[in-house]
Formats: sequence, structure tokens, C-alpha cells
Amino acid sequence: MNQEFVWKPGVGVDPVALARLRVHFRRPREPMGEAWFMGEQRRMFPELQGDLADLTAWDLQIPLGEIATGTSSFGPFEEWREWYHYLLGQLIPRSHEAFAYPLLELLVTGFVSQYPNGIHRPPYPEFGQDVLSTLGRCVMEPQCWSGDQIVIGSFLQRSNNNPAHTWCWYNASGDLSASLFLCLKYLPTSSVATWFRSVLDIPSPHWRAQIITWLVGARELLLGLKKWPSELETGAYPGVDWDWSHCLRPELATNDDSGAPPMTCWLPDEACYRVLEEVRLYFTDDKFLLWLESISSVKYLQQELAQIPTSFERLYLKAH
Repeated sequence: MNQEFVWKPGVGVDPVALARLRVHFRRPREPMGEAWFMGEQRRMFPELQGDLADLTAWDLQIPLGEIATGTSSFGPFEEWREWYHYLLGQLIPRSHEAFAYPLLELLVTGFVSQYPNGIHRPPYPEFGQDVLSTLGRCVMEPQCWSGDQIVIGSFLQRSNNNPAHTWCWYNASGDLSASLFLCLKYLPTSSVATWFRSVLDIPSPHWRAQIITWLVGARELLLGLKKWPSELETGAYPGVDWDWSHCLRPELATNDDSGAPPMTCWLPDEACYRVLEEVRLYFTDDKFLLWLESISSVKYLQQELAQIPTSFERLYLKAH
């Protein structure tokens, strides 16, 4: 990248990069169709050819899901590729809109489905940088933050409106998990350590609780013990999956038509090493104690995380 890539609360989508995405990816002329059809008549999505502002998050999640699952199951398809790129540029500003899950999660799943082996043949020279500066920074959008503290309910775990009245902080929120994996997979290796240090430097107790949870849940992927998100167990504790992440499987790499060598593991080894090394260097005993005190200042955070901080200490601190 031409400049240092970091996550800083309130510094979200780069408008110049977003404008460039939109200029390069105009609306396709032909309508998009579904992936799974059994009869002679295939369901189409003519509504995508109109004003997307008239469509709800649910209306948009359906075709995004078709793109991701269709590519995973049937291989690359130019129709889905064209529509994904158009929808990417149009929907990034709506990434936090949700029907069950925020659009951000499916935008990331769709991107990985189109570029499983990295961005081997970018549609235009700045494409990779533009994706990271837009989709890769959605979780830093100003509406999500008040200074360096998260705005509760704007992203991450959004509500405790359920019979148990739990926020589910014991799982990594899908929007965060998807965003972390996106940057880890597509950032230039030389940028990974600086970026992840910026992730660790955010002092919000809710953020820290989620980062600890993600590091515990993602450890097998970071170590290469699990190769693709499709190997993540349903109901794993803590969970690090996100909307349709289970369709990201090794067949995407082998069916990719970009000319890139198929990746045996969806995350680059060197990028994972740099994240693990950054964690090792960052977490002194005093720093970890500071994080625990921060998390314990919010009673429900401490209660919901339960033994996760202990697992983090065992896996990342006492393992050295």
C-alpha cells in the first residue's frame, strides 16, 4: 500500500477510494439470477437494476448470498462477478444495515469467494488498496465510535433483546471477525504488524473483550490447524464465524480462474505469523492485567466472557 494502513476509531471508509470503486464498476446491463434452480425458470433479481436505496437489507442479503454460495458450489461465473463488484461499491456505505446480520459480513464473504487466492488480476491498479480502504475500514466508521469507545448497538454485538438477556460478547461479532480476516488475508505482508498493533491499541473495554475472544476462537486458523472457514465448527466457543462463512472452502481456490496458484490455506502463513508475533510482543503481564481491569469495569462483559480471558492467557501468554 502507498501509505500505512491502520485502524483508527472514527477514520472509516475513504471517500476517494469508494468513488474510484463506483466509477470502475457500473451496474451490469443484464439482470442477475439465482444460483440454485431446479426447473426451467430461474429466479432473477430485476430489482437490483433499479434504485438500491429502495431495497431493504433483507432484499440485498438474498442476492449477495447467492453470489457467495453459487461461486462456492459451481465455480466462477461472470454474471455473479460483475454484479458483486457493482454491489460492493454501492453497498459499502450501508455495510452496517442489518437483517439478522449486517451487510458487511456478506460483502466480505462475497469478496473472498471472488478472490480466494488473493487479488491476482486486479480489475484496475488501485483495486486492492481501495477495497482495504473501504470495506476493510467499515468497522471504524464514525457512527460506530464515540472517541475511542464503541457506540453500543451500532456494530459488534448489537442487542441483548433475547430471553436470556445476553449480549453474546463470548462470541466474536461477525462484522468484526469478517473484517479482521479480510485485512489479514489481503493486506501486504509488510503492513500486517502495524495494522494489528493499531487493532490492539484501541482502549475500549468492549473492543478489548472482542479481540481477546477473536484471538482465542481464531487460533486454529492462525496456526494453520484449520485451513478454511468451512472447517469452523457450528456452535464453537468462542465463535469466529460470520454470515455464510461456511461456504468459504478449498474448492474456491482450486476452481479459481484468475491464474493464481491455488492456496492450500486461505490465510497467508507469513501474515498469520506476524499477527501472532505482534500479540506475543504486545502482551506483557502488566498489559494483560490492564486489559482485564478494563473488561472487568463493565460487569456484563466480565460475566459473559467467563473463562475466555483465562484461555487467552494459557494459549498466548503461558505458551511462551
